Amino acid sequence: MNRRFGIIGAGQLVIYLCEAAQALGSKVTVISDTADAVALRSADKAIVAELDDVSAIDEFLSCCDVVTFDKEGVPNETLAYLIECEKQGKVAIHPGADTLLMVKDKGLQKTWLQQQNLPTLPFHILPQGPASVDFLVRKFGRSVVQKARCGGYDGRGVQLLQSLDLPEQLWNIPSIVEPCLKDCREISVITARDQAGGVQSYPPVSMDFDPQLNSVSVVTMRASIPPELSNRAVELAERVVHLLGGVGVFAIEMFVTPGDELLINEISPRVHNSGHVTLDACNVSQFEQHVRAVTGLPLRPVVHHTPAVMLNILYAEHMRPVCPDKPLVQRAGPAGDDSVVSPCASTYWYGKAPGSPGRKMGHINVVAPSLELATAAARQIMKKLSPRHHRERAA
Repeated sequence: MNRRFGIIGAGQLVIYLCEAAQALGSKVTVISDTADAVALRSADKAIVAELDDVSAIDEFLSCCDVVTFDKEGVPNETLAYLIECEKQGKVAIHPGADTLLMVKDKGLQKTWLQQQNLPTLPFHILPQGPASVDFLVRKFGRSVVQKARCGGYDGRGVQLLQSLDLPEQLWNIPSIVEPCLKDCREISVITARDQAGGVQSYPPVSMDFDPQLNSVSVVTMRASIPPELSNRAVELAERVVHLLGGVGVFAIEMFVTPGDELLINEISPRVHNSGHVTLDACNVSQFEQHVRAVTGLPLRPVVHHTPAVMLNILYAEHMRPVCPDKPLVQRAGPAGDDSVVSPCASTYWYGKAPGSPGRKMGHINVVAPSLELATAAARQIMKKLSPRHHRERAA
């Protein structure tokens, strides 16, 4: 296997990638363009520099046998440079930098999906500048979704327009516009593909979104869909990853229509928020599986142990006193009883500084005999993060 493991980016996903890689015997180097990135302390070596700084990239590559990513937001020039370095045999890049170049641009990604005859919503690419509302309404109706072509994450760069009437409602940025799909459900399939083309997929998960922040708030495993539909979703995700020739973990997000049609929403070429539940619900996490795939180790067959729920801890100002300043995992019983130490519930804090509302500060995983019990327990633990709860308990 490749013992020197490099990661471009140092966000919360990298905390768990570092742990998985180090447990498998790799030394980890990360490069980040922000000095307060939460995973800098998790790596064996950390480099802080702009991601378009070629000398810094060269220093980073000199420490690596294989490189992966924790985000799509890598400059195009850097991705092109990585492609050349891989051609020269200096390093292996998984997934390929050319894949990242395509997937990071939602216009290119949607075009690729259409070219591959993969099911997805119709769309229109908007350049920066004036847009024709009449054209969009004729094509999609008045209820539409606009997505920035690049740079969107955690609900940012996406807006839902219930009634498109005026050009001023649209952002004046390079973007895509799609029809708003009514009464749909959203699921995600986490699929890992190794260097020999072998795949292992996790059961599909359901995703619920915060209506104000437009970011994932709750993930449940397994998704509440019929087994036949679950099998089709896995087959579709694996088809996507094979067509990409991807190596590593991919998250394939899908819409499920009222008629049980599957439509691909987005591809993420990396470990993903919707896969955090695998840390506790399965025999192997998405993070270990990704490290195995990109370093040349065999994938582990996935076993789903038990129903599980993941709740994102999204920052609100009242939470400031309870946010730890370093990565931390807290274990609790399934009902959130602090006196009981149990693997049934785990709160993962990322160690981020309190910031803007909706920022992901951590997540709660709960496994239980049923999704209903897991959800109730997770919400009870979330409630205990409120300072009001701590004041009442002290009284």
